[in-house]
Amino acid sequence: MYFIGIDLAWSANHLSGVALMEDDEVLFCDTMDSLEEIVQFIEKYPDAKVGVDAPLSIPNQIGNREIEKLFLKDYSSKKLGVYPVNRNLLENDLGIIRSEKLVDMIPQKLGLNLFEVYPHVTILECFHGKVLPYKRKKDRDTNFIREQLNTLQNYLTSTLKGNFSVDIKNLRGKALKNHEDKLDAIVCAYTLAYCEKNPYKLYGDIFIVPQNKE
Repeated sequence: MYFIGIDLAWSANHLSGVALMEDDEVLFCDTMDSLEEIVQFIEKYPDAKVGVDAPLSIPNQIGNREIEKLFLKDYSSKKLGVYPVNRNLLENDLGIIRSEKLVDMIPQKLGLNLFEVYPHVTILECFHGKVLPYKRKKDRDTNFIREQLNTLQNYLTSTLKGNFSVDIKNLRGKALKNHEDKLDAIVCAYTLAYCEKNPYKLYGDIFIVPQNKE
């Protein structure tokens, strides 16, 4: 079974991470520039399950979706939050939300296997047991980010087959960010592969979260 993971960039000015897994092997992992390129890739694997790190439907103009509210009830005690998801925050000047546009571009028959995923919660539930602080913040320098990404990469290489590991200590700037996006895409794909055989929880009917087997 194929699983596709997409770490979707919020803006067309940035690259998105895309990964393809077959069972427990990473077959492809790279960055892509446009929504068109991502959709063309998905169309090559019509039976694949697709996990996207982005909100796929945003009905609310302000505040949070009900999905986020339910998620926060379960995970705020574990110090895992989510950014607010609403149209006021996410629409561009043309009234377009990039993740919704991606959904609209995917043929309807392929969209049946489309899910929202969240790498942070998958890492917490399946690997680290708590939040792994690998994202950039003002109090985290590059060396710290490299260490955390190396931890994430080690988790993935110990669990999955495939040639996606690199020497992170030599990465900097865009190269470091691109590798982070690739690892996130692998986590997105892994989320669905894990949920295929293990416990999971759905928030709404689209946001899927792995549940620790223990």
